[in-house]
Amino acid sequence: MPGTQAAAGATEALASSKQPPACDLQAAPAEAIGEIGTALYWLARSLKRARLHDFLLAQARVDADQAGLAVLYVLHLAGANLRLCDLAEQLRIDAPAVTRKAQQLERSGLVSRAQDQADARATRIQLTTAGRRTISRFLAARRTWLTNVLAGWSDADQADLARLLHRFADDMHSHLEDLEG
Repeated sequence: MPGTQAAAGATEALASSKQPPACDLQAAPAEAIGEIGTALYWLARSLKRARLHDFLLAQARVDADQAGLAVLYVLHLAGANLRLCDLAEQLRIDAPAVTRKAQQLERSGLVSRAQDQADARATRIQLTTAGRRTISRFLAARRTWLTNVLAGWSDADQADLARLLHRFADDMHSHLEDLEG
């Protein structure tokens, strides 16, 4: 499959540039924290790369920036419309920035806005059919890329990673909430 080979080639190219140092998987528990910190550093750097974002956009045939995709993704996860202030809270950005992005996405036909029936002062935002199609195509491209990244992993290893990553994300979220007071 040419698309799969291209995706695998792009995955290899991204992985080969400035790879993190090898991890000692038999590290003592105290050393494991350092290894986790190092892995997180390299993971964050890799995932923030513009080339990866551009690759996924090209594979999905989507024209959207990261901020716009973040809005579409949160609305997709919600499965319903959200108040702008709730959307801002979930994205952890200020309400005026969300309002500007929502207006841009509305002009692009990806979201629609409506007055909140319970509070006339509030605005609710929801995905349009084009917005659902856009985020679905991007998520499908990301899933294909991740499938290629994890192709050498057993099903059990993939399930373990998913379980531990969810647990880590939940714990991280909880601790960050504590920091924010």
